Amino acid sequence: MNTAMVGRPKEFEVQGALERAMEVFWTHGYEATSVQDLVDAMGISRGSMYDTFGDKHALFSAAIEHYECTVTCGFEKILAAPGSPLAAIRRCLGMLAGQSRTGQCRGCMATSAAVELSQHDPQVCAAVKRILRRIENAFHGALERAVKAGELDKRADTRSQARFLTGTAQGLSVMAKASASRATMRDIVEVAYGALT
Repeated sequence: MNTAMVGRPKEFEVQGALERAMEVFWTHGYEATSVQDLVDAMGISRGSMYDTFGDKHALFSAAIEHYECTVTCGFEKILAAPGSPLAAIRRCLGMLAGQSRTGQCRGCMATSAAVELSQHDPQVCAAVKRILRRIENAFHGALERAVKAGELDKRADTRSQARFLTGTAQGLSVMAKASASRATMRDIVEVAYGALT
């Protein structure tokens, strides 16, 4: 009992620090983020960071895994929600398109990591592939349900459509990061959605 009582606050502290590290990496990328940026954001000492997470690269790996477990999982939940599967797909695309409104969009952490690191970092490359595969599978599940619900033609190639939507989602994240106009983002969503129906 005493062990559990001691363990819980530590776990909460670690998860909170990891969340803050993820936010820094997500906002600034890997190379532009310094160890000092990370310890300042996490509110811990360098020694605590190294003892708990390892070096900067190990912390980045933990951060992108945390991104997968939080942001990617949230994406999956939207696509698996009860109701019209096509409406869920449109809602997801619209949510990504809406990121451009503030002009301070961070885009997709997985996409940014792919551009910055995946060609020379096998560990990051594997994490990015895993996240994109989960997104594709979430779209595929929604499309399969849309076929069963009569929202899509039974002859629809749902796997190809899921890959198309995954590419569209990543493209929307990049466009939002570049502060594309609302009209541009709306056009992308409408054309993508129209390609399904």
